[in-house]
Amino acid sequence: MNDIALFYLLKQKILVKYREHFPYYSGDIHKFGNKEIAQLIDLIEKECNERVSEKWVYTHLKPIANDKLPRKDMLNILCRWTGFTDWDEFAFNNKNIPEAPKEVLPKNKNNNKNIVYAGMGIAAVLLAAIIGLTSVKGDTFICFKDKYTKKEIEGDKVIVNILKKSGKEKLPRKGNCFLLKDMDTETVLIVESAYYKPDTLHIAAGSSRGNYEFDLQPDDYAMMMRAYLNNNAEDWKKRKSQLNDIISDDAVIEEIMFDDIGVEFLDKAEFISKMTTPSKISKAMEIVEIEYKENKIVSLKYMQKEK
Repeated sequence: MNDIALFYLLKQKILVKYREHFPYYSGDIHKFGNKEIAQLIDLIEKECNERVSEKWVYTHLKPIANDKLPRKDMLNILCRWTGFTDWDEFAFNNKNIPEAPKEVLPKNKNNNKNIVYAGMGIAAVLLAAIIGLTSVKGDTFICFKDKYTKKEIEGDKVIVNILKKSGKEKLPRKGNCFLLKDMDTETVLIVESAYYKPDTLHIAAGSSRGNYEFDLQPDDYAMMMRAYLNNNAEDWKKRKSQLNDIISDDAVIEEIMFDDIGVEFLDKAEFISKMTTPSKISKAMEIVEIEYKENKIVSLKYMQKEK
């Protein structure tokens, strides 16, 4: 048994060990979602005092096929978790597992028939494999959750681009998720959002199709600013002080007007005055773009819409 075959066997043992803790999980390791991956990482960390990253699981454990063996130090961790000292012991104990015996055709006058039947059998197996592969083909959806609240992030708050040789190409949005069709090669996704920190996601070539969930880390200042913009606070003096603390004196602030009227530029004082003046008109504010320098907001674009 070669190293890749041994790694596939290790994946099976990881799944068996995982099911000892979560027996109600009926899928295989290639179908692990965000929840199962988080549970697996927590189990390994608690029992082995070692950390396996979510990216590593997506890159090495979820793919149906692996081109090369992962780093040995990571294999050692997984082997310890499944009851072995390290990868060397696991390989030694399993490398001599006998392969299924090959069928030998009898030497008689019916050899030609046997060859034909064998050929038909191989063709049937290949056809079944092709049908099986075709059946797993389908749309893949990339969805996002807030890293801390674990709530689904609204699709219109995120932009996802797939990185190609020709440049970046925006993924189409379906509800709160994004549609990904091509997974034959390694997929690199660039995630951008006004409310969450940018991220780069890697999905290994040949990964199983289905729904993928990723956590995004909130941008604290953007979330804070959004709360300030949309909260009808009674303590206007407190809000004014808070805005004054987080906005740079030289900040460039742009309000994008609804109905394509144009853009209004405000300085810090004008913006704070506008945001802290009580009004009976209920307004919804959405941040379009925000930039920081030395823990201060230096550039802010927002859109105001009548509710």
